[in-house]
Amino acid sequence: MHISAPRLLDGGTAVELTMGGRKHRFHALWLRDNASDTSTRSASNGQRLITILDIPATTRIAEADISAGQLAVRFEPEGKSVNYDAGWLAAH
Repeated sequence: MHISAPRLLDGGTAVELTMGGRKHRFHALWLRDNASDTSTRSASNGQRLITILDIPATTRIAEADISAGQLAVRFEPEGKSVNYDAGWLAAH
């Protein structure tokens, strides 16, 4: 699936992408809560390792880019970088 260059909205509280010719908006807290990195989800079974309360309420997207068909995001204040597959984003 083709994914466009991201556009940060509302000071980084959300990001807008165009996928398959349609615009999609993803909120920073939702993306951070659904990250699939090894400190957020178990690599062996996908079980969540944190709760929403572990994510700072001030979470925002500081940077967003497209690389190899994935959305690459850096969250602040954590300084955490996470990649999201375009197919996964389109399905959710």
